[in-house]
Amino acid sequence: VADERDLIRLRTNYRRDPPEQVYVYRTHSALNSDKKLFLEYIKKINTLKLKPEFYNSLTTNCTNNIWQHNRVNADNLPYSWQILASGYLPKYVYDAGRLDTSLPFSKFEQISHVNARAQAADKAEDFSRQIRDISAK
Repeated sequence: VADERDLIRLRTNYRRDPPEQVYVYRTHSALNSDKKLFLEYIKKINTLKLKPEFYNSLTTNCTNNIWQHNRVNADNLPYSWQILASGYLPKYVYDAGRLDTSLPFSKFEQISHVNARAQAADKAEDFSRQIRDISAK
C-alpha cells in the first residue's frame, strides 16, 4: 500500500534502466463493488499486521492480489491465464467491459499511458489530476 504519487513516480521518474511503462485505466464498476473491494483491502492490510506474507511472483503478486480481493464481488471476472501473464490483463479486462470501451483498445491504451504526464507533473500537488488529464496528451 502506497501513495499513488510514490508508486507511479518511482516507475516513471526514477526507474529508467530499463524504463517502466505505466498506465492508469478508467474502470467501469458499480460503486458498491468499489466499496467492497476497498474494505477487502483494508481487512487484508490489518491481517498483514498480525500475520505477514512474503511476495511470490506467481501466487501473491500485484495482479493476482487484485483479482483475489475482487472475489468479494459477485460480478468478479473468472480466473484466466491473462491474469497470470499480467501483460495481457488490460485487454482481458477491456474485453469483459470493465474498462472504458468507448474507444478501440489501442487508442484507449495510448491515452492511458501516463509516463510523460507523470514526468511533467513530478512533485506537483495535483499530481493525480495531471496524470489523468488526457487533453495534455
